[in-house]
Amino acid sequence: MLQFEKIAVTTVGSAGAAVGTNYSTRPIDGEIMRVTVDWSGSAPGTSDIAITVEADDNHLATTLYSKSNAVADVDLYPRIQACGTDGSAVAGIYVPIVAQGRVKVVIGDCDALAVAATVYVFVRKR
Repeated sequence: MLQFEKIAVTTVGSAGAAVGTNYSTRPIDGEIMRVTVDWSGSAPGTSDIAITVEADDNHLATTLYSKSNAVADVDLYPRIQACGTDGSAVAGIYVPIVAQGRVKVVIGDCDALAVAATVYVFVRKR
């Protein structure tokens, strides 16, 4: 089953320094299959974005995407490098990110916008 989360972020503050944070309406639990970032056409090129799954008492924080000074819309299929039982990387093998918790989107160095960016997260539920 696929879970879909849409997170729109409003930014407040002065031009080039406005910030905003928003969260998924519910926690995710599964493999991150796709992340789409849809920037407002009014967002300045100085804008930064960080998309994470929050840590809590039972889960580690997981970074899904982080980019500075870029407002190009992107479609991402995030993966991490696989490792062997000794912790060493397995060359050329990448696996989906597995995460549990709320998705958090933070935007900085933007202009004040009602919706600076909208993030869509697609998760294959466990």
